[in-house]
Amino acid sequence: MYTVSEGPEPPQKPILEWIEISFAVAYLVGALKQAGHEVELLVLRHGRFQKEVREFLERFDPGIVCYTAVATEFNFVTSIAEFVRKERPDLYQAIGGAHVTLRPDDAIDSAFDAVCLGEGEAALLELIQSLEAGERPTAIQNFWFQLEGGEVEKNGTRPFDPDLDAMPFADRDVWRPWVEENPKHTILIARGCPFNCTYCSNHALWAIADGKYVRFRSVENVIAELDELVEAFPDACYCYFEVETISADERWARRFAAALGEWNAKREAPMEFAINLRVLRNHSFESLFQALGDAGFSYLRVGIESGSARVRRDVLKRNETNEELTRCFEEAQAAGLQVFAYNLIGLPGETPEDFDETVELNKHPAVTRSYLSIFYPYPGTELERVCAERGIDVPPLKDCAERHRAYLSLPEFPNRRVESYYRRFYSLVAGPDVPLFNLVDEYVWRTIRGYPRVERVARKLRGHGVMTGLRRATKSIRSALASSR
Repeated sequence: MYTVSEGPEPPQKPILEWIEISFAVAYLVGALKQAGHEVELLVLRHGRFQKEVREFLERFDPGIVCYTAVATEFNFVTSIAEFVRKERPDLYQAIGGAHVTLRPDDAIDSAFDAVCLGEGEAALLELIQSLEAGERPTAIQNFWFQLEGGEVEKNGTRPFDPDLDAMPFADRDVWRPWVEENPKHTILIARGCPFNCTYCSNHALWAIADGKYVRFRSVENVIAELDELVEAFPDACYCYFEVETISADERWARRFAAALGEWNAKREAPMEFAINLRVLRNHSFESLFQALGDAGFSYLRVGIESGSARVRRDVLKRNETNEELTRCFEEAQAAGLQVFAYNLIGLPGETPEDFDETVELNKHPAVTRSYLSIFYPYPGTELERVCAERGIDVPPLKDCAERHRAYLSLPEFPNRRVESYYRRFYSLVAGPDVPLFNLVDEYVWRTIRGYPRVERVARKLRGHGVMTGLRRATKSIRSALASSR
């Protein structure tokens, strides 16, 4: 089962775009199907779920139910597992994902029989083989098991799988009932990240097992999946290549760009590509950007995080300078690549003056779009420890609104100011040609998203055309005013 907290209301499907599917689930399903197992996926929106789950259990009658959860989804996923336990007391339930990998005690004490730590393809296959043989699963690496009497069997982890090419491609068929049809897709090209940013849990996930953590698939293997994707989805016109940062292996990136260029040149309608990039100290990407542009890439996702060099250096462990960031933007622009910049606000140690620098950096003419999230210290991150050391109260996650509301009560950056900046960010960085309605609409939605129940009602209204009607009315009023002058 998979859950979504920000999906659209019915009658739309819970996932709007293929780029939003979970690769963890897609690869697990691929591995299970390759081994001959029958798999079905149930995607649940936040809210009432009992009827859907009951119907799913009666129709599919699974031998095991598996879940995944990031920190924001864990409480909701746990409530589903507790309901399943009441409906089918003997049905085996397992959970994996980043949150339970870093906080396995949270999961093993609840309704789950097994908790998977780290990568699960090989481990889950072993678990299911034991269940099919009528045995009690035990001694399986990467798994903790709930035993009778409240005891817990804690097994060690196997090394990270060094050969990503040996895995079956991500299974997309299982997602078809849950994703709105659209031509935008994504392919995972690597696992792991070599950096230690303090807001991220990658360093903690790296520490759970031996072996090489940062692994790229072969260029040929990725191209083969791209061939399979366009055959299954003939209308595909866009592919985002999912990777923590393409700069983790620039030689691989250059080979990849060359192969994609050759692949794209054979198509009647070239495909559009995009990718994520981490800026490096004392490094120029000029030639790489040109290669990406020639291959068909249209934009880069670049994490600025903060426009304050002090905050990046002292708080986030990111040492690139503002000059290096702007040079990267300009090199990308010169190669015909757009820059989509990602930022955080409300970081421990950040001040309103620091955020003013974030605003200024995002005004750079080579930045095409800017995105902003409010910071929350997720489990396993170094900033979670920093908050504890500073005595900053971190409220538990309850409503999946932590990226849109401030909860930390930082003395140097009060919640009210953080939220005010967050809501006004679009207007602060937007150019003079952006229509007023767009600025107001963005402000309203940034406010609403901090309150999920209100957001669900607003999405229903938007789905019924209320917001479209308001937009048309605004244009009519503007036209009338212009003609009366």
